[in-house]
Amino acid sequence: MDNTSIKNNIRNKRKERKFTQEEVAHQLGISLTAYRDIEKGGTSIVNSNLIRIADLLETTTEELVLGYRPSQEHGVLLEDVRNEYGNRIDILEKRVHDLEKLVNSLEETVATKNEIITMLRKTLDEAK
Repeated sequence: MDNTSIKNNIRNKRKERKFTQEEVAHQLGISLTAYRDIEKGGTSIVNSNLIRIADLLETTTEELVLGYRPSQEHGVLLEDVRNEYGNRIDILEKRVHDLEKLVNSLEETVATKNEIITMLRKTLDEAK
C-alpha cells in the first residue's frame, strides 16, 4: 500500500467522523501544518502518529493502511493470528534461553578440559 492510499484513507475516515483537520491536529498535539502534510502525503506517517490517528478516529491502523478493516478469513481473526505468532515467539525465546544455557555449560566443560590438558602437558614436561 502506498502513501497516497494511506493519506486518502486517513482523510476519508476523518471526514466520516466529522472532524476538522484542526481538531485532529490538536488532539494529536501536532501543528495544523504537520497534520496537513500527513493528509497531503508530504511526510512519512509510518510512525507513532499513525497509531494515534487510528485511535483518535476510532479505527485500526490496518484500516488506514489497507483501506478496509480485515475481519475474518477462513474463520481466523487477525487477533488470533497475532496471538498465534506471539505464542510462537514466546516458545522460541524460551528455546533460545535454554540453548544459551547449554552453550555456557559446554564452554565451561571445554575450559575445564583445556585446563586438564595443560596440567597433563606440564606434568609430562616435568617427567622428561
